[in-house]
Amino acid sequence: MSRQESMSQASKIQYRRPQPAQARRSPNMAGAVRAGRDTRHSRDWYALRRRRRRARRLVRLGILAALACVVAAVVLFLVPCVERIFAAEPEQLPVDEPATAKAVAAPAEQLPVVAIDPGHGGVDRGSEGPGFGEYEMTWRTANELADLLEADGRFSPYLTITEEESQNPDCARIKPSERAQRAAAQGAQLLLSIHGNSDSSTGTSGYECYAIPPGDANHEESLRFARCLTEGFGNLGQRLRGLDGVRYLYYGDDNEKLLYESDDTTVHDDPTFGVLEYAQCPAVLSEQCFLTNSADVDLLADEDGCQRAARLYYEAICSWFNLEPDQS
Repeated sequence: MSRQESMSQASKIQYRRPQPAQARRSPNMAGAVRAGRDTRHSRDWYALRRRRRRARRLVRLGILAALACVVAAVVLFLVPCVERIFAAEPEQLPVDEPATAKAVAAPAEQLPVVAIDPGHGGVDRGSEGPGFGEYEMTWRTANELADLLEADGRFSPYLTITEEESQNPDCARIKPSERAQRAAAQGAQLLLSIHGNSDSSTGTSGYECYAIPPGDANHEESLRFARCLTEGFGNLGQRLRGLDGVRYLYYGDDNEKLLYESDDTTVHDDPTFGVLEYAQCPAVLSEQCFLTNSADVDLLADEDGCQRAARLYYEAICSWFNLEPDQS
């Protein structure tokens, strides 16, 4: 390259002088101190602002707490007052009763229930008498007795079986235990089961009854009722069988009958008659006569005899309740 060309290119290069550096501006950061302001005054201003906010919050909290205390006090004061107001009965003003007002009658006293059990019945005809069965005699006597008790007005008689169950030969046998349970369901205070006796010998006669045996809770009162019965039948002239007409009967292991007199107070585990075994009140089973003895039938088994026996039963019941029988 010629010197002229090199000088020509060199002349195109321009040289700049270094310029003095300009001071950079600091960015205005949040919270930074601006030039020309008092830094101590700025910090106090922010602190004062925070203290004022805190003070206002404390004041508000204090007011809310005071209001809560006032409300609680008011509630504690008012609740008992309200309860007393609602609990207080309204004042009863005296009411003048009309002169014609009638006194309310007191409920009638419940009459003692006397359960009368007509023995046998239905398919169970019992012993055979001259022209009638035991079931007929027991039903007739039981109804005569029920009429007497009802006419007296001091008793409530109850028959343990119905006429259908007694007189219909197609009706199922009502077990003695069920009869006793029926009496208990009626609240019976005394139970009398009426039966007739029989024997292979027509000469056998007399009266006997069976009380609930010793060891049962109702034994003593049953024995007392049995003695009321024997007294009446004995005064009629009927012979009392055994020691004094009162006996205890049990069924042994082979279902044989075990007979004991009233002076034997031994307690046995063997069962007695079902109607006595399941009775829940004093009870007696009465054998009022022998259907196989003509004298007994005339005295206590025919139509007049059933009425006579019913009267003796009625008087014995009155005696057991310590009442005088109605003589009308």
